[in-house]
Amino acid sequence: MGLMTSMRTRMHVVLWALLALFLLSMTVGGLVGGANIIDQIFGRVNPSTAIGIVNGEKIDPVLFSRNVGSRIDQIRASGQPITDQQLSQARSQVWNDLIREIIVSQTIEEMGITASDEEVLYHLKNNPPSFLKSSPNFQTNGQFDPVKYEEAINNPEGDEWFSIEQWMKNTFIPSYKLQQLIFASATVTEDEIKREFINRNINYTIDIIHVTDRIIDKTLLEPAEEEILVYYNENIDDYQRTENRNIRLASWKKDPSTADTTDVLDFANELMERLQNGEDFAALANEYTEDPSNTVTQDSSKGGSLGWFGKGQMVPAFEEAAFNAKKGELVGPVLSSFGYHIISVIDKKTEKDKEQVLASHILLKIDITPRTLDLYRGESRLFSYDGKDFGFNTALDSHQVKLTEMKNVSEKSVFILRVGMMPSALQFIFNATIGEVSDPIENDNFFAVFTVDSVLAPGSKPFEDVKDAIKSQMTRERTTDETEILSGEFRKQVDDGAPFDSLIAWNENLEHAEKDKKTLSRGFTSIGRGNFINGALLNAQAGELLGPIKTSRGYTLMKVLEVQEFDSTTYVVQKDGLRTTLQRQKRNAAYGDWLNAKTEEAEIVDNRKFHGYN
Repeated sequence: MGLMTSMRTRMHVVLWALLALFLLSMTVGGLVGGANIIDQIFGRVNPSTAIGIVNGEKIDPVLFSRNVGSRIDQIRASGQPITDQQLSQARSQVWNDLIREIIVSQTIEEMGITASDEEVLYHLKNNPPSFLKSSPNFQTNGQFDPVKYEEAINNPEGDEWFSIEQWMKNTFIPSYKLQQLIFASATVTEDEIKREFINRNINYTIDIIHVTDRIIDKTLLEPAEEEILVYYNENIDDYQRTENRNIRLASWKKDPSTADTTDVLDFANELMERLQNGEDFAALANEYTEDPSNTVTQDSSKGGSLGWFGKGQMVPAFEEAAFNAKKGELVGPVLSSFGYHIISVIDKKTEKDKEQVLASHILLKIDITPRTLDLYRGESRLFSYDGKDFGFNTALDSHQVKLTEMKNVSEKSVFILRVGMMPSALQFIFNATIGEVSDPIENDNFFAVFTVDSVLAPGSKPFEDVKDAIKSQMTRERTTDETEILSGEFRKQVDDGAPFDSLIAWNENLEHAEKDKKTLSRGFTSIGRGNFINGALLNAQAGELLGPIKTSRGYTLMKVLEVQEFDSTTYVVQKDGLRTTLQRQKRNAAYGDWLNAKTEEAEIVDNRKFHGYN
């Protein structure tokens, strides 16, 4: 029996559906503990397998897969195509979310945080979870309607609220209490509010000299190879690697074939003929164009209309055809980077000595056809068969194929040369023996067949592999030190009476801004904004010379010309809003820092690669 016992029958299904959808789409950052509650509701945990383990608690691979599917469904529902990168990101996000949900759930249990029936009633009435507030059943004109919601919870008809009550009691309220404990450390002082007001409202007018690496001849600061080697040996712990593998791959890019292009051109010519025989351009455009901007709503289109446009607004081939055509002329097919266009030039005019065209078009994209995909798939399959039977090198000799070599591939590699993201390929690479040849593997843009040439055991990265990176790093560090020294010398010259203008005249590579008037939140010309800059200006007075102060690109000297007066009346008006904003920011930061610290402390076993994920 629920805490409330009467309501319209239809709400039973609605509430269950809302809770299930919310749990499947929930991410850490608000309410947590979804993994446990889903396990309890659906009973689908398989205790004999685990895609991961967090402090001894298993992550069910079925749950992981279901949550990834839910995330992908959300992306698909937004109208976006599902790419390999989005799939990889979805898997990574779900993995991180589940880890954090388990950590939060474990913390709640360790701290003995619970919720009473009275607290459930209070929160249902006064602090409903977001998925209830966003439900159309409790909204009017797209906004949460407290009257509708109160009527629903006060007039039930059965136990349809029971599942939500249990979730509130076991997950929502304990998580809410934990958050409040963490938030208690996120206090906002009067000084912080005042500082934020100054950042947003007080204008500073300054002259700026910015000493950047433009003034340095970096070639004079590059280290000798002996120095690089010393740095490498002194910092050898920074150049450790896990097991790496050297690979080769044969690839087939999923580009349209000549036959695909010819088919589109033939159809474009067919449409041209129909138009020349009198068929309506707008009707054919609405039926056949593949220009996404042609669609206005689900039930209406623009008939291919592009409106008026001038030169420089269209791709070159299209522009040339449209502007060379006469008013009323039909032009095409015209090939551009988008595909084939049929252009109807409706009108032409000249305004302010600039020619404009009013036109419509039909765009036919040149996409790869299933026929060509099957051809590439078949070629990659034959290559794989030959590679397995006779060896990868022999297959290369007998097939016309693009070969790519990649060294030092690690399990953490994201992109593979030429083919980009291909998680299944990484799985093969780190499960294969030397010389083994893969089946064809594909992503959005390629088919590929892989082989492992060699395995590099964990250890220090060879000096030759990191030499250039160390050289660049040492040069950057030396350049930063040199700019600091030079900016100190410039400060001394200004203190001795040299005006900013004379420094600029003597050093053309110095960056300079005069009378730059900005608030601290906006950032200044050349130097931008940052903690060092804002901190120096915050208490500065007109007439002061500040610096050298470190920037993201070097060091700066700033001459303060004017500081806007502090407006106490405006401060009183904005004070409460600023307090709320700062408190929200500090609470989010405190909760995020706590989660990150707990995650770093946790003992996590990652078994994703054994379940086909990388």
